[in-house]
Parts: sequence; C-alpha cells; structure tokens
Amino acid sequence: MATVLENYLWDKQTLQQRVLQGGITADILWRYGELAYRIGVLETCQAYCKSAPATTNSQYLFKHYQMLDAYIQSLAQERNYGPNRGQDTEKERDAAKLNLSRVIQDYRGRFSSFAPKADDTYGLEVNQVINSIVPAWLQMRETFVPLRPKKEKEDVRK
Repeated sequence: MATVLENYLWDKQTLQQRVLQGGITADILWRYGELAYRIGVLETCQAYCKSAPATTNSQYLFKHYQMLDAYIQSLAQERNYGPNRGQDTEKERDAAKLNLSRVIQDYRGRFSSFAPKADDTYGLEVNQVINSIVPAWLQMRETFVPLRPKKEKEDVRK
C-alpha cells in the first residue's frame, strides 16, 4: 500500500504534465501548489525523524527539539488561505486548526519534562510526535485546499 507521500508524489507528477501542456484551470493550479507544499512538509518531517540524535545528552536533544518545535509551530500558522468552498468553510477551518493546536499542545506538554531513558528514546518520541501531528495537519490542509477525491452525491431518488 502506498504512503500518503508516495500518492502525493504521483499526483504531483500527473499534474505537472498538465501544467507543462498549458491551459490549466485555477483549480488545477491550487492543487499543484498544495501538493508541492505538502510534499515538502512530509519530506521535512521525515528528515526530522531520521536526524533525531541517538543519545541521552540533553544538550544535543534540545537543539534538535528546538528546530522541530519551531517547524511544527510554523505549520499551524502558515498558508492559511485557499478557495472558499461554501458557507461552512470558516467553521471547518477553525475546527481543524483547533484540533491541530490541541495535538501540538499535547506533544509540547510531553516534552516539557522529557528525560530519555536510553539512546533511542528521543527518536522514538519524535516519530510518535510526527505520527500524531501529520494527520491533524493534513486534516487542516484539506479545509484550505482539498486534495481528496470528491465523493459523488448520491441520487436521493433511488
């Protein structure tokens, strides 16, 4: 089964062909930009997971954590724009932002008194943080520029 990142890379490649052919719609351009943005974020999150220091030395861990935390904080603040999708757009966006901020507060609380017991403890915790943040962040992004396939409306006459 393909990962979210693999699916995004495939979708971006497909859209890139349409962009190169010209004559794209605003919707396609929104999707292309959003795919590029999400791919960059997911690849950066992977880098944070892979670069987590394997040590109990809090000085090394703190530097990595500061960068990770600043990056995650920026994800909650940046690119808060997208096309209006109807009367409930702002309500959906506010609910998704609130959910993401709660996930961020939770991980920040867990790290406020973090003391690794073994060299791999910090890396395991970073992976858990990323695995908690990414779904909430993707949910929020969907309220700005939806990338999931649209569900067909059921015919109520059936």
